[in-house]
Amino acid sequence: MNMRVLKANICIVSLILFGLSACNQENDGAEILTYDIIGSEDDTKIEKIEKEINILFPGEILSAEDLTAEFTLSEGALAFVDDILQESGLSVNDYGHPFNVHVISENEENEINWRVTASNNTYTGGWGLGWFQSYSAASNRTYEWYIDQFNTGQHSAYNCGPASTTMAAKWSQPIFSKTTAEARAAYRPEGGWWYTSDVQNYLADNDIPHSVINLGSSSSSTGQIISAEIDKGHIIVLCLDMFYVRSGSNGNKRVDRFYPASTAGWGHFIVVKGYRNVDSSLYFEVYDSYCNGLIYGDGSLKGKDRYYRNEDIYSATSIWWNYAIVVTPFGGKSYSIPGLDPATIPSQWGR
Repeated sequence: MNMRVLKANICIVSLILFGLSACNQENDGAEILTYDIIGSEDDTKIEKIEKEINILFPGEILSAEDLTAEFTLSEGALAFVDDILQESGLSVNDYGHPFNVHVISENEENEINWRVTASNNTYTGGWGLGWFQSYSAASNRTYEWYIDQFNTGQHSAYNCGPASTTMAAKWSQPIFSKTTAEARAAYRPEGGWWYTSDVQNYLADNDIPHSVINLGSSSSSTGQIISAEIDKGHIIVLCLDMFYVRSGSNGNKRVDRFYPASTAGWGHFIVVKGYRNVDSSLYFEVYDSYCNGLIYGDGSLKGKDRYYRNEDIYSATSIWWNYAIVVTPFGGKSYSIPGLDPATIPSQWGR
């Protein structure tokens, strides 16, 4: 064999050995190779780099308890969930919440925690709401009507009332063109907090159909009252103490309060425009004007389509102003609805 052929063979052997080494680095003997839920039409993806199993069920699947998976592992490897040995086609797990599958290689030198996540949609988990959505409704518009109060003039820091009221008017009447600054000029132009009576008066001044209704004496009754109005195609302006709406723990999640409200008495106005039932919990979809330009990683504003928990909404309204201002579409079938006598309703403020 001449020297040129020998060198070529050495190169080939080296490449083969390098490839085997790379494969061994990728497959460390603690891999999940296949994974499927028995009897389900799910779409399962194995993310080998992230060490994740992502299972997408059809939207009509509302529960993922007591399901069994068929799976294959690296040769000789064992898998455990909460220290319970997993057997393909036999072991039953609750897929309603994420859990870890702990895989140990045959030689016990390598161990990997694989994260298993299941959902019936592609968004509520990432938003921080949960995994299995049973119902949702929203009174949306095809045009832009959200307002960040921090771009609304001299009294921006206290313009949640004028901003929320202007949003409600824009939602009700598509051609409504007045600004938050004009609402501020109409009531308390010198500054300070707006009151619930100011919201009602400004809506009335501009012929925006609305009524005031009672909220409930429990979180379940308040949730039912607000949800029923959304189901009718209405929106709601609330005045509440944001101190009682919990603070969000993750900057990119869309749930819970995203700004400081560290003391009781943090009165505020928000617009409720939808809701979602996820994992047996009710979340309200809101436009919160106290945004100050804060954005998620995707560039969208944190005050738009924010989600607050029903139990927090109840706590924050029942202690502050246990009423709701219901706004209906201008000139439609829902032009007006019965409500309380304004003279009997106490007034409350928000900033």
